[in-house]
Amino acid sequence: RGGKGADEVKGDGKDDDKSGGNEPLFSFSITEAGKEKKQVKKVAFELPVPKNTELLSKPSRALNGRVHAVCYKAELYEEQPRSSKFTPDRKFYHAECCEGLWVCVSRRCGKDILAKACALVRRIVPEKQRALWGAFRSPKWAKDPGPMRIVVLDNRTNEEAGCIPELQDSSRGRNGTSCPFVFTSREDFEEGVGGGSWKPFQLTVHEMTHGADMVIRQLMDPYFHDQVALLWEKHAEKFKIERQKKKSYRWTAILANARQVVSEEEAPERYCYAAANRDEFLAECHTIAQGLHVRSNDYKLCSLSTPEELGKAMPDGLAVL
Repeated sequence: RGGKGADEVKGDGKDDDKSGGNEPLFSFSITEAGKEKKQVKKVAFELPVPKNTELLSKPSRALNGRVHAVCYKAELYEEQPRSSKFTPDRKFYHAECCEGLWVCVSRRCGKDILAKACALVRRIVPEKQRALWGAFRSPKWAKDPGPMRIVVLDNRTNEEAGCIPELQDSSRGRNGTSCPFVFTSREDFEEGVGGGSWKPFQLTVHEMTHGADMVIRQLMDPYFHDQVALLWEKHAEKFKIERQKKKSYRWTAILANARQVVSEEEAPERYCYAAANRDEFLAECHTIAQGLHVRSNDYKLCSLSTPEELGKAMPDGLAVL
């Protein structure tokens, strides 16, 4: 997750596998000329529709199909007794609980990064929702029972996900969301990821949105799953990059499996990362709404790089955000 310029946390595919059965935005079929042809698909909701009694929270509207695994009582870790609630390892982390939402920063990053991360959390995440991050429980397939939390690792010493005390395994990468960990990087609170090719905070806000998305669906409203999926279906085509404009920049094309390519032979149609799937649509639109994509060339060419452009093109999406 995170697109070019960001490392990927390996082994977090279950977040996508359990996302509710949404079909990819594009499928490709071979035409008579032997070239791939794009076919836009509608959201395909997987049955059965859950009963309200199966879910941790009651949906605000009738659901269209299965939702994310984090919503189902039977699929979650048991609620932890108060005596065993999460406590960060102070030998590894500088950490602070932001009214329920834990921010855990590798000591190699320094206390100043913890202060910046906590300031960002308190500015972006409403206090009521921060409390819910602390109550979040992971699905049983996750490596940790919860709560949902933010982990900042040091890019200078190449810290990767598996080095944290909670995992101690071979998990690679440091920039991505693998329930219940929202991983991000020290550089995002300084010059920006990729030596400044990304704006500061761009990565963290994107990944934090994935964490918030799961918290909202589990503890506020499972219908948020469907609501965002339908917005993605409605607006994905607006993130298409026109062919006549693709001369000066490196492009990202999203194939059926969300693999990113830059070869015109592989994918003649080009889309911004927001078109990839429901989850990335939400994370990228939120990042745009926070004013963090103003220098992104692909979004500029879709006239969707600023909060104002996003609000004009999809006011219903901005209202949901």
